[in-house]
Amino acid sequence: MKKILFMALASVIGFCSSAFGQKPCEPPKVLSADDAYVPYTVVNDGFFVLDVSLTGEGKVERVDTLRDPGAMFAAAKTSVNSWKFQPASQDGKVVASRLTAVFVYRPPNFGIVAAVPPKDFVPVIPPTQTDADGKSDYVPVGVVSFDYPEYPVNSIAWGSVIVQVTVNEAGKVLNVTFLHSMAGFNHLVTDALKKWHFQPATFKTKPVTANIVIAFVFQTPPSSN
Repeated sequence: MKKILFMALASVIGFCSSAFGQKPCEPPKVLSADDAYVPYTVVNDGFFVLDVSLTGEGKVERVDTLRDPGAMFAAAKTSVNSWKFQPASQDGKVVASRLTAVFVYRPPNFGIVAAVPPKDFVPVIPPTQTDADGKSDYVPVGVVSFDYPEYPVNSIAWGSVIVQVTVNEAGKVLNVTFLHSMAGFNHLVTDALKKWHFQPATFKTKPVTANIVIAFVFQTPPSSN
C-alpha cells in the first residue's frame, strides 16, 4: 500500500474592524488541531482550497471549494471538521466569520525526491466578504505560490506539525507559533514556509494583517517502504 506526504494549510482570517482603525475585535483562530486525515492515494496535484464559514460559537457551518483538482474534498473536509476554533469577536461579543483552508497532498510519484508544484498553478484568492449591509469589502489571505515540504532521508516516521502564522500587510510572515510539534520535522516546516508567497488580506482594497494556520502532515514516501 502506497503512503504519501500530506500537508494541510488553513488560512484563518475573518473580518476584524480593529485592523481597520474601527471598533476593537479579534479574528478567529484555531485552538487545537489533531493529525489531519490522510488518504492512501492522491489525485492530480493534490492542491485543494476550501472556504470555511464559522458560526459565532466557532463551529464549522459550511465548507465550499475554491480549488478542487478532484476526489479529495471529503478527506479535506473531515480534517477541517476535527479542528477546534476560537470565533471572531467584536466589542467583546463573538461573531460569525470565515477562513480559507488549503490542503496540499504531496504527489506520491516523487518518492523522497523534492516534489515540484504544478507549472500551471494559478494564485487562489478568496472572494470578497461583505457585512449584512453590503458595505464591508473584505478579502482574506490568498496563496500566490507554494512549495511542498521535504521528507527526512532514511526516516519512516509520520505525523503532523501545526503552526499559526501571522502575515502582514506586505504578505510577509511576521510570526510563527508551533501548535503541534514533531521531532525531526519542525525545521522542514520552517524551510517550506520560506518558499511560500501570500497575498495579504485586504479591506476596501487596503492590505491588513491576518493569521494563517498551517498543518504539515507527513507520511513515509513510497520509496521509503
